[in-house]
Amino acid sequence: MNNQNWLLNCIERNKNTEYGKIYNFKNIQTISDFQKEVPLTTYEDISTYIKKISNGEENILFNSKAVAFEKTGGSSSGGKLIPYSKDGLEDFQKAIYPWLASTQTQFDIDFSKTYFSISPALRKTQYTPSKIKIGVDDSAYLGDAFASTLNNGMAIPTWVAELKDLDKWQLATLYHLVCAKDLELISIWSPTFLLMLLNILDQKKDQLKSYFLNGSEIDGNILKPDKEAYKRLERYLTENNTSILWPNLKLISCWCDAMSKPFSKKLESQFKHAKIQPKGLISTEGVVSIPDDEDFPILQQDKNFYEFLDQDGKPHLPSELKKDNTYEVVLTTNSGLYRYKTGDVVRFEGIRSNCAVVRFIGRSGIVSDIVGEKLNEVFVQNVLNSIGEFSMIVAKNTIEDPRYILLGESNNIKDYLSCVENKLLTNPQYAYARKIGQLKELEVKVMDNALVRYVKYKTESGSRVGDIKIPSLQSDRQWLEIIQRESK
Repeated sequence: MNNQNWLLNCIERNKNTEYGKIYNFKNIQTISDFQKEVPLTTYEDISTYIKKISNGEENILFNSKAVAFEKTGGSSSGGKLIPYSKDGLEDFQKAIYPWLASTQTQFDIDFSKTYFSISPALRKTQYTPSKIKIGVDDSAYLGDAFASTLNNGMAIPTWVAELKDLDKWQLATLYHLVCAKDLELISIWSPTFLLMLLNILDQKKDQLKSYFLNGSEIDGNILKPDKEAYKRLERYLTENNTSILWPNLKLISCWCDAMSKPFSKKLESQFKHAKIQPKGLISTEGVVSIPDDEDFPILQQDKNFYEFLDQDGKPHLPSELKKDNTYEVVLTTNSGLYRYKTGDVVRFEGIRSNCAVVRFIGRSGIVSDIVGEKLNEVFVQNVLNSIGEFSMIVAKNTIEDPRYILLGESNNIKDYLSCVENKLLTNPQYAYARKIGQLKELEVKVMDNALVRYVKYKTESGSRVGDIKIPSLQSDRQWLEIIQRESK
């Protein structure tokens, strides 16, 4: 399970890179050598190397020119720019292909009509200084062969993803989805993405019905009338049954763990005729786990090299993990990440078919610390698990009124206030801060369509709509201002 051969091959290929020379790759013969010579790293540690690659330099982190770049979540210096080598992108494909094959066999899906939300919508085209596009096309993640099959069966035409206006993108996406009566598969990242679209479908129903009756156009792209889609939309709005819109839908693949769990459960209640399948842990930096035939998240041990940090910061190999313990994932990839601390926290659940089962439970780096209480997202997510609907803990970090807010979409959230406060008090630092008056008692706020409002806020702030994660813990001051302005 330790995959020493994969690691040594990676090190051998890259021993003459700038990074390889600094950290003595030529002397590495074992995993122990690797751990001794190469330090644990964060994005900030390698950002200067990545900047060189973005400027067109070669043999910096890997032994070739970058074939692509992708942006991911923020660091202390802003968004992170992740480079890909040819070998690194092929590792993504090798991890995803078995899932695609299993999906085809297990659910009898022929990919004749699908919706894959892979390439993020609503992002501006950007390039590195060396003129390499920032943003990986679907064909790069999936490979040219499958991308061709996918393109032939896409429910949403490619021009929709190129729209820059949020309202136009929503309308065009919903128009084509409702037209796709024979849709079989939806593959998205966050379940909130699909819940948001259903919410917008109700909000923009009159405009959509006009499109289906009379036709229209969006930025020069023709939307033809579709009377049959109009009738199905009318029935759906009356009966609130998604099987009316998509009677052939068999599978929805999305995040189902950690902060996504309550939203995936909500999808289950709204798509009772389709299977909701956990996507596993796939990040911009690399693939960690993919679901097996019984939806267990299986470590992709032959696609990258993995280490796992325990709570004391000690690294462990997959064979050294202890059941039910939690660890931060450390990645080494063919795209030049070496002992890279991802910030993703997983729980080791045992072994299946000689592979580790590692379930995502949250992010290690998300901490709110108003007065020393140091609430982290994994803890807060456990506190909110029993609520069963949208909820979020928001830090109110103000001098005159330091406290936390329990945010929800309906008045039902008020029934959980005491329970949530009691669970927060099991954190000794939080309890002490409350006891001595540093923090005031938990406050509850209700905001109509809070989920959609949060997605809109993140989109307007530059995030990509398709992969917005809904955190259980948020300390963003601008989001706090929106809550205070728009909540009841």
